[in-house]
Order: sequence, then C-alpha cells, then structure tokens
Amino acid sequence: MSTKKKLKDYISKGVRKLKHRKGYGVHSPFAYAVITEVIEEKCPYYAYQKLSKLYPKDSPVKFKVATLLFRLANRFRARRILEIGCDAGYSQMPLLMVDSRNVIHSVAGADQKRRCLQHLSLFAGFTERVTFIDSIEALPEDYVADMIVVNGAPASMSPADFAAWLQQHLSERGIFFVRGIQPGRQMESYWDEICECDHIEVTMDLYDYGLAIRQPRFFKQHYQVAF
Repeated sequence: MSTKKKLKDYISKGVRKLKHRKGYGVHSPFAYAVITEVIEEKCPYYAYQKLSKLYPKDSPVKFKVATLLFRLANRFRARRILEIGCDAGYSQMPLLMVDSRNVIHSVAGADQKRRCLQHLSLFAGFTERVTFIDSIEALPEDYVADMIVVNGAPASMSPADFAAWLQQHLSERGIFFVRGIQPGRQMESYWDEICECDHIEVTMDLYDYGLAIRQPRFFKQHYQVAF
C-alpha cells in the first residue's frame, strides 16, 4: 500500500470515528445495541488472553477483528458457521472458542487446509469441528448457516448470484461478515449487492468490513460505524 493511500485511509478512519462513534445518530434500539454492546465493546472476554498470543502484526486477521468475530458469534449464538476463503484458521479460532457446539464449514484449497489444521491443532477438539469443502456448491441444498464469514470473493459466482445464494442459505436471524468492501477492493460489488437484498434488513459499513444482519419484520437500515 502506498504512503498516499495509507494517509488517506488514516484520515478517513479518523473522520469516521468522530462522526459515527458510540452509536451517535442511531435511532434503532437494536442497531444501537449491536454498535455499543458488540462492535465497540471494550470489556475483556475470557478468550482474549489466549487469542492475543495467536495474532502477530503480519497475520491475515487483526487481533481486534478476531475479538469482534468472537463477540458477534457469542451475541447472535451462531452455532453453524460457513467460512468462504480460508485464512489459515485465523478467522476460525475465535469462532470455535465461543462454544463447544460451534461447527464450521470452510471453503479451502489443499494448502489452505494444511496451514489451517496446523493452527487449529493448538486447541483440543478444534480440528474435529471443522469440515473442509472445495466450493460453496459442495454444500447440501438445504444447508443453512447462522453466520457466514467471507475472506475472499467466491470465484464461481457473480455478485448478484452470490447475494441471491446468501438469502437462501443464511438463517432467519443470521449474520454475514465480509472483509474488503472499500471502493476498488475485491468485495466491493458483492457488498453492494448484499446491501440491496430484500431479506437482509440491517447492514453496517465498518470501513474495511461489512456486517449484514437478518431481522425479519425490520425495515431496511444501513449505518456507518467507527471500528
């Protein structure tokens, strides 16, 4: 990343923190609670101490993102999780720590699977709760996830097709977390399509990351959040 781009991102994030922190201007009690009690939650959880040792500065997932994934899965009681774009277990570890009942299907190539298993083997029982698949098309037609984490665009689907697929395979009160949504990034067009989905009621732009939540009977809501 160029120095100019880094400076632009730093300024943009600074402005966002001033305008969109602590749920200012959010009138929905549900959205306000998600922002203040989950996204911006500062109280430590029991898993943070273990997680802090596993996320060096050069890891593909930042420690603050790992703890956010933990809080989201905990808050929304996500038990069945789908990961698209395996990142060597960095997204999986906090999700598996939430509850011993949590299981993950991960779309991964052979090398990704090998590196992921190396990380997961640090914790007893983690490898047994992850199933690796070659593509999302390999999932059963009736598969429904409580949480979907996307680390990279699904190569076999266009943004519109993926948004339609998501509505069929995300549970009624499920959540969707995606990274790389800024203009020019890999997931920008996918995120735009997801925000337009009829059955995705609440969307939050966290600058580098997007959070979509299904809440039946809610009107469409979209927020920018400082993270």
